[in-house]
Amino acid sequence: MEPAPAVPLAAESSAPDDAVPKPAGESPADPATDESWPRNWPRFRGPDGTGVTAYANLPTTWDAASGDGVLWKTAIPLAGNSSPIIWDKRVFLTGADETRRVVYCCDADTGALVWEAEAPGTAESTATPPKVMEATGYAAPTPVTDGQRVYAIFANGDMVAVDFTGQVSWSRSFGLPKNAYGHAASLAMHGERVLVQLDQGTRQDKLSKLLALNAASGEVVWETPREVPNSWTTPIVIEHEGRVQIITAADPWVIAYAPADGQELWRAKCLQADVGPSPTFAKGTVYVANEFPGIAAIRADGTGDVTDSHVLWEADVGAPDTCSPLAVDGLLLVLASFGTLTCYDVNEGGEPLWEEDFDGNFTSSPASSGKSVYLFDEAGKVYVVEPTEAECKRLSEAELGEECVTSPAFQAGRIYIRGKEHLFCLGSPAP
Repeated sequence: MEPAPAVPLAAESSAPDDAVPKPAGESPADPATDESWPRNWPRFRGPDGTGVTAYANLPTTWDAASGDGVLWKTAIPLAGNSSPIIWDKRVFLTGADETRRVVYCCDADTGALVWEAEAPGTAESTATPPKVMEATGYAAPTPVTDGQRVYAIFANGDMVAVDFTGQVSWSRSFGLPKNAYGHAASLAMHGERVLVQLDQGTRQDKLSKLLALNAASGEVVWETPREVPNSWTTPIVIEHEGRVQIITAADPWVIAYAPADGQELWRAKCLQADVGPSPTFAKGTVYVANEFPGIAAIRADGTGDVTDSHVLWEADVGAPDTCSPLAVDGLLLVLASFGTLTCYDVNEGGEPLWEEDFDGNFTSSPASSGKSVYLFDEAGKVYVVEPTEAECKRLSEAELGEECVTSPAFQAGRIYIRGKEHLFCLGSPAP
C-alpha cells in the first residue's frame, strides 16, 4: 500500500504568535536507548507503564479559564480517548471517526500542530465502521514510539507506523475486532518489536492473541493465542531477577510471556468479567485490579500456573472498573470510577489503610510525581494529593476547563493532558 502523505498544519493553539511549526521533512530523532527511554513518555502511563515519573518539579496548580499555569492548548481536529505520548520535542496522539484514522504530531514547546498522517486502511477494514461505545470511541488505544516511528492502532483493527517526518512507513489491518465496547488496548514495545494485545470475542471463540511485530517492517515476528475473551487492558514489560516479561491481564488470567518468542512463562487466575484496568509492577510484584473479583498481588518469579503459590494477597474493597492501579512508596492506590480512592499496603493487602472520596467520576488512571499523585476527573477537575500510610493529604485542586478521560504524560516541569477538544501543556515556558 502506498504511504499516505503527511499534511503540515498551522498551529491551532494559544502558543506565542511567532511560534512556527517545524517542517514536515525534519530529520528523525535518535532511536530509543536505555538512557533515552526513561527520559521520555513513549507509551500509555509512561516508560514502564506504571504511571510513575522521576520528574518531581511538576505544577500542582493552574486554571484553564484564566490561562494561569497553562503554557498552551491546541485543538485536535478528530476526537479520541487516547492519551498523549512524548519523545523529545514531539507530542503524539490519535483521533478518528467513522471514516478517518489519524496520527497527530504537536510541538512540545509551542503546541503547534506540525503534521497529521492518516492510516490508509484496506477495502475490508473501512467497509463497515466498527460499533463502539461513546466512552470508547474510534481512537481509544494510546500509541507507542521508539524515537524513530510512532505506532498506532484504531477501533477497526487498522494499525499504522509513521516516521518522525510524518510519512507512513507501513500499515496493516488485523480485521474488525470482535469487541463488545470497542478496541481500547494500547500498544507497547520491547526493543525493536511492537506488542499488540488483541483480545476479542468470547473465550470459546478463540480469537484473542498477543503479537510482536517488527517495528521497521510491520511483519509478525511471533503470535501467541490467548485463552481469554475481549479485554481493554494494556500490557507492560517488566524485568525481574534478570528475566524480561510481558505482563497481560484479562478474564480470568494474568499471564506473563517471554518477549523473545511469546512463550508463556506463568499465569495466575485472579480476574473475571470485563477487565479494563491495566496491570502495574513494583519491586518484584505484579498488581492487577478489576471491579470483579477485586485486587491481587502476584510475585513475578514463578513458572506455570502460580495461582496457589505466588498470589501474595487479594482484596475487594475499592476495586476499579476502568482506572489502572498505582503502586508508589509502599502503597497501592486504586481509584473507583465513582470517585473513591482506596489505599493498601503493597506487601500485606488486607483491610485498606484508608479510603478518600472525591466528587466526580473518574476514567483517567492516577499518576505520580515525587510525593504527589494526580487525579483527573471526567469533568476536568484535578485533585493533587499526597498519600501516606496514615492519610490522603489534599494538596491542591485545579480546573482543566473541559472534559477529560485520558491519562497525563509527564516531562520536566510540565504535564501534557488531553481533554475532549484540546491537548494541554501545563507548566512554565522553556528557559
